Amino acid sequence: MVTSLPALLLNVTIAMATAPKPQPSRPEATGRLAVRMFVVFAFAYALSYAFRTVNAVIAQPLMQDLHLNAGQLGFLASAYFFSFAAMQLPVGLLLDKFEPRKIEAGLLCLAALGAALFSQATSFMALWIGRACIGIGVCACLMAALKTYSLYYKPELQASLSSWMLMAGSAGALLATAPVEAAMAHVGWRGVFALAAGLCLMAAAALYWGLPSLPKLPTSPNTAPPPNATTLNHANLAPTSNSLLHGLGKVFAHQQFWKQAPLCFMVQGGFMAFQGLWLGPWLTQVQGLDSHTTAQWLFTLALTLMVCYLGLGFITRHMAQRGLNEQRLMSIGMGLSSVVLSIQVWLGPQATLAMWMAQAALVSCGIIAYSSCNRLFHPSLHGRSSTALNLMIFSGAFATQWGIGLGIDASQTLGLNPTQAMQAAMAGLCTLQLASWFWYAWPIPNTSTTPEH
Repeated sequence: MVTSLPALLLNVTIAMATAPKPQPSRPEATGRLAVRMFVVFAFAYALSYAFRTVNAVIAQPLMQDLHLNAGQLGFLASAYFFSFAAMQLPVGLLLDKFEPRKIEAGLLCLAALGAALFSQATSFMALWIGRACIGIGVCACLMAALKTYSLYYKPELQASLSSWMLMAGSAGALLATAPVEAAMAHVGWRGVFALAAGLCLMAAAALYWGLPSLPKLPTSPNTAPPPNATTLNHANLAPTSNSLLHGLGKVFAHQQFWKQAPLCFMVQGGFMAFQGLWLGPWLTQVQGLDSHTTAQWLFTLALTLMVCYLGLGFITRHMAQRGLNEQRLMSIGMGLSSVVLSIQVWLGPQATLAMWMAQAALVSCGIIAYSSCNRLFHPSLHGRSSTALNLMIFSGAFATQWGIGLGIDASQTLGLNPTQAMQAAMAGLCTLQLASWFWYAWPIPNTSTTPEH
């Protein structure tokens, strides 16, 4: 079954992406179409975020049912991030060559298959394969949306749309907290994943049949970006394989990309890893909360993120209109989030819900990284630049989620109790986050702001 997954993925995505398109009657991403486009992509991304964070709620019953230790749980949960990260560069090439909504619809069918497999699995390997299939299946949920938005929405809306997408993702995280904990009392964690499989198929259908085929904007690097993103035309300049790879090389060769990548790797990736798995055990083992209170705290934090992403969308739009520097807001927010997390780790059992809410609010500024990164490149490269940055973030999430589990096990073998072991593992993460922020904040002399073609 493992060897057939790449072939299944390739056949489904290419078949759906290259299906004959009806000739559109020049639709524009304005009015109802713009709203419908956002809602459909946001629904799919909410599912992706729910899959990412649900392990914090199901961790304890999963460990009990399959007799997993901390290292195994971390490796199992990180299968999502590993497969997600591994697919970012191929998906970036596909998004710049084919219609993004069709690529995402095909991949979501694989996510449905992975969720169904996870719901029926009785072995660790079957669970890992199911989790990896989910990661592959939802790997384009944000990137396909950002690529579409970069083509059909005005440039000054890009940072706001990114924030509002993360707001939708936080809504998915909300569903993966207290509602999942309540549902598990009736259907168990297996029933939750069976339901998720059905929702993935619904999202795929909405993307494929619920949105029209939009005519493509010029994507040749020799073509200037359109002055008004709502003015569409029928030019369809599909890039060749050589130009796709050449453009990817330009992304990874950009000096400013490598200033930002370590910060995103450690801070955003670390937050994903902790929120998606280890925050639940931290609240129960270190802070002594029961499972019901833990679910309520997770719900509150997800709600905090959703509100912050909503507000950040309006703030960045206001800043863009006034010509203010959004990157400074990102730098301050991500730096302070690492400081606050360090204080929480040091306090341990005395950390309060208000402090966790403050840390979540500050780390939400990291979403600006996507629009900041894309500004370095021509719109024809935005699929590749977005997924290259996402590769860094999800590689960080994979490494951190697994690494925290290994750190906890190693610390306990040295004689530390569970609380001390988790604090030691998190202290290592905080140290690396602060180091990555200093690397980002250190200025590069004579940095060009002209977008790469």
